[in-house]
Amino acid sequence: MRHGIIKLTQGNLNNDHLYLTGIMDLFPAASVGGSSDAERAPQLLEVHSGIGEPVVTDIAGDKKIFRRRAWVGEFFERHQLKAGDCVVVEQTGPHRYHVYPQRSV
Repeated sequence: MRHGIIKLTQGNLNNDHLYLTGIMDLFPAASVGGSSDAERAPQLLEVHSGIGEPVVTDIAGDKKIFRRRAWVGEFFERHQLKAGDCVVVEQTGPHRYHVYPQRSV
């Protein structure tokens, strides 16, 4: 399946989000909404992170981040991620994605 890699910044860690700008080609255009919840995209995505239930969200088009992001801080903490670490976003279905830390070999 297709995937993209995101290098984490301190801003990601401070604000519990993932910048999707460099991997936007992984997502259907219909999953990108406007800047507010009222402008949610018509096609929602299912994001699996291994923490709790999958998250159903769209992408906030102005910021290029997952709109629902309460899970992201717990994901960072659970995996002890820091600035400079990388996260993989892998497409596992038409509107389904798996997010996981990239481990060094």
